[in-house]
Amino acid sequence: MSREKPSSDGSPVSEAFSELIRQCGEKAYNLAYRLSGNEPDARDLVQEAFVRAYAHFETYDEKRPFETWLFRILHNIYLDGVRRYAHGHTVSLDAPSPVEDSAWEEILTGEDPEPAAGMMREETAGLVQKALNAIPVHYRTAIALCDIEGLSYEEIGKIMSCPVGTVRSRVHQGRVLLRRAFEDLEKGGRLQ
Repeated sequence: MSREKPSSDGSPVSEAFSELIRQCGEKAYNLAYRLSGNEPDARDLVQEAFVRAYAHFETYDEKRPFETWLFRILHNIYLDGVRRYAHGHTVSLDAPSPVEDSAWEEILTGEDPEPAAGMMREETAGLVQKALNAIPVHYRTAIALCDIEGLSYEEIGKIMSCPVGTVRSRVHQGRVLLRRAFEDLEKGGRLQ
């Protein structure tokens, strides 16, 4: 493909990229939220994915769906972050709080369920997200792409770099794990 690197001068390539982002930006955010479990991290994840996609837009094959290509970038960024975090991130709760004049108890959220305030839907959505956060990332990704984003197993396989059979297995096993985690949360508010 003989596409030049996009520029911010309103060139046709830059406009094409902007249009593609407008078309799938909300879905990218939804996936990022389901993977990260919170709004700030989801926004950072989507922003990083957009920046990388823009920087490498000349490598995008227009014959393939842009959404799949972008989701793969987003998924890889998330996995890289998880690996970096797990590799050596520890915080001592005996150390002073990073926020001035605040104790750790005020910064860290408890394991208590959020008050429903009469909105069962919000409570259920919160429990689903907690249950999603409790299952391994490869199952969480497969479920988010299949059940939330509605992608085909073939598209998910491309995003996750695995065969369709593996995708089917991960979706099935992920649903089983998600159901168990959700039921545990419903029963006692804690995962077993």
